[in-house]
Amino acid sequence: MKKASLCLVLLCCLGFFCPLPAQSPAADSAKKSDSNAFDAKSVYLELFKSGKLFDKREYKTVRAAVCKAFEQAHRVDIKEGLGKDAEAMNEWFAKNVDIKEEFYTALDENYDDLIQAISLFRNMWKANPEAVKNYPNLAIAVAVVWDKPGEDLYDYRGHQVRTHSLLPAGVNKITALENFKYFVDQAKAIQAKEPAIRIQFLPWEFQVYLVDTRTPIQEREWAVQNYLPKRQLIGKAYFDCKYDTEMLQSGGEVCKLAGKPYTLESLKNYGGVCAMQADFAARVAKSLAVPAAYVGGESATLDLHAWVMYVQVTGVQKDKVNFLLESEGRYGTDNYYTGNLKDPQTGQQILDRDMERRLSAVAQDRVGKRLSDLNMRIYQVLLDELKAQKKRIAFLDANLKLCHYNEGAWLEFAEMVKSGDLSNSSDLKSAVLSHWNSMLVNFAKYPDFTWKVSPDLALINKETKPERNSMYKRLIDLYEKGNRPDLACDARLKLAEFQQEDKQYSQAAVGLNQTIQKFPNEGRYIPKLMKALNEACGKYPEGKAYLTKAYINLVTNIKPKRGAEPTKYALAMYKEAVEFLEKDKKNDQIVKQIRNQMNQLSGR
Repeated sequence: MKKASLCLVLLCCLGFFCPLPAQSPAADSAKKSDSNAFDAKSVYLELFKSGKLFDKREYKTVRAAVCKAFEQAHRVDIKEGLGKDAEAMNEWFAKNVDIKEEFYTALDENYDDLIQAISLFRNMWKANPEAVKNYPNLAIAVAVVWDKPGEDLYDYRGHQVRTHSLLPAGVNKITALENFKYFVDQAKAIQAKEPAIRIQFLPWEFQVYLVDTRTPIQEREWAVQNYLPKRQLIGKAYFDCKYDTEMLQSGGEVCKLAGKPYTLESLKNYGGVCAMQADFAARVAKSLAVPAAYVGGESATLDLHAWVMYVQVTGVQKDKVNFLLESEGRYGTDNYYTGNLKDPQTGQQILDRDMERRLSAVAQDRVGKRLSDLNMRIYQVLLDELKAQKKRIAFLDANLKLCHYNEGAWLEFAEMVKSGDLSNSSDLKSAVLSHWNSMLVNFAKYPDFTWKVSPDLALINKETKPERNSMYKRLIDLYEKGNRPDLACDARLKLAEFQQEDKQYSQAAVGLNQTIQKFPNEGRYIPKLMKALNEACGKYPEGKAYLTKAYINLVTNIKPKRGAEPTKYALAMYKEAVEFLEKDKKNDQIVKQIRNQMNQLSGR
């Protein structure tokens, strides 16, 4: 072999000058696709460094970036959801970019069935593209609610079973598209004398509380005919469904609705208990394009109840809705501090106060609220770039200045304190405490959320227990002044737990007793506080005498009846007091008095 040939062979063996196998067209395409891939992290980082993430004027820039990242991450889901109409719909989306971006960024990857939601949006577009263009917020609401109808819709069929009535055939047959079509067809009629069409100006976050029902179209039309003039105070419809006293007294065995169709008209004609009243009012309101919800809760006397909450629109401006979230059937004397309902998009149980806070954030500053939500998605992508705690806190700080109601930022703050040791840095500790102080002011109307995050934020002072305890004392004072004994009791229990850990038994007992005597009729919490008081009093010499006085004062101040009926709470506390007091013969007289009262209440 010649030297030249030998060299060539050697070079080829070493990997030089050897002809490479031809690339397949698919490989070329994949390589080209990779080179054109959207680098979300780099784009987000540049937006962060430039400050655009926290500038409301740059909302559409940020939204476009998040939307593009969504399209890239879920291109397979989008293709399947759009089906054979993908090309035509993508052309339409290209001409209606705002609608596309608002829809894709409204989808929640943690809760929504993306394929189904996109498919539903396609179906509405295919049936009436002009309606989707005119009412995009309605279309978005239908898509994010009806993607999982078994989980997200408000289901009133249990009330039909409970009343031994008949379920109309149309209830199980109504579709997402029919829901959309109803509001489009009725848009002008429902507008009545209002200056604007509701499904046009209400954000989709409001409209999810319109479309989350299977109420047949015929019943909705009945509601429009009978209640449209009464829309402004539509919650009053709660009392048009007359209370069925016999149903209550018979334990549900005898119902005026039995054998009748479970329709809105039948509910008005025959009535039911509070659950039917709340169902009637909520579904009538939804039929009139009034966002509403069926809400249930427990009273201070441990009785269950249901009422309606609805949005009373008082004014509309560009990107702003003025409204009041009103309740009807929420009897003040029973102290329904909060109620529970289903979030129509996620299917999760939330508080009525959560509903109000979230809607308020959207209504007051739609762009700020939505931008701050997008930023929390971006935050998760940038975590590697935000390893330094100061950078993370700076991000969260800027996002809360953008929208102080942003739940994600508050929860992240709380998680950082809970899992890390920010107390080692005076600057970071100062930042956390500063935000906590501002939260107590900004969330004055929504104290439930302050309690949700405060126990974790208080850990910033875990090494300085007096400061930690001072935070709890401030919360207790705040909740008491805000007429929220439920939260005050929760905070008191936590503080007493800390005090007992530090062997401050008498201080714990005094604090517990102060709260008990301040709210003697709070049946949901006083039993828990009395249990903690028993525990604290058992650990110091004077505790038994102190506990005796506490029981006597409590039973003296409890209201024994709700109306003409004795309360379960009063009877339970009388029994508990007797069991403790009768251990000491000195208490024989007071024990006799309490027993007599128990017997009178029990009808013995």
